[in-house]
Amino acid sequence: MMHEHLPTKYNFDLCEDCWLVFLNPRVPEPELGQFYTAAYLPYRVEEAWGKYASFVKQDQRSIDKTRVKRLKKHHKLTTRSRILDVGCGKPTFLACLRNDTPAHLIGLDFSDEGWKNERETYRGIDLRIGEVADLHSEPPVDIISMWHYLEHDYQPQQHLRQLLEISHPQTRLIVEVPNFDSHTRRKFGQHWAGYHTPRHTALYSPNNIEPLMKNSGWHVEQVLTYGTLTLHASLDEPDGAAGH
Repeated sequence: MMHEHLPTKYNFDLCEDCWLVFLNPRVPEPELGQFYTAAYLPYRVEEAWGKYASFVKQDQRSIDKTRVKRLKKHHKLTTRSRILDVGCGKPTFLACLRNDTPAHLIGLDFSDEGWKNERETYRGIDLRIGEVADLHSEPPVDIISMWHYLEHDYQPQQHLRQLLEISHPQTRLIVEVPNFDSHTRRKFGQHWAGYHTPRHTALYSPNNIEPLMKNSGWHVEQVLTYGTLTLHASLDEPDGAAGH
């Protein structure tokens, strides 16, 4: 979806080597803030849907519960567990997780638009404004989640490598992105929601996101494709022993 206030035309180009689809030209990073205002849909969720708000809220709750269930498959949550959600937006996932675990929950986003007016709703969650680079002195975390964050990232490999600094051998990384190789993309063509220009800077598929993870020091354990593309990864091991 093009930003409604700018008539700029954006193009997606295709890399013939890895088949990565990427935005060209990209909005200069200093100008990105204008596309992530309080009106940005993920910061508002059900509030933006008027009379349909209850249905959207119910759908989001179902998504969050599914994500919590997936996370719990990879780590037994205790009071000592540390969970990091990168690009948390409106942190409904962390709120759902808070109701199901005593773990220390950290949400990171470059803006607080998703929670600044609902601080009591997200009480007890360590919500931070910042970037991945700001986490360099953070104690190790057990689970790192990225729910539809990586397609927005201008330096994905750099940030994935930086996350290794706050990981330990059992840390698991869960990444979910739009799947350019999906049936829904082929069905809806140019109207596919995954384009979402100019906020989405790269569109991944299984054949290029796995090399990205490997080149960033992560070992892909599992790839799921259900419209979106979800990966479970761990720290890469020299002998390739990690994984399923």
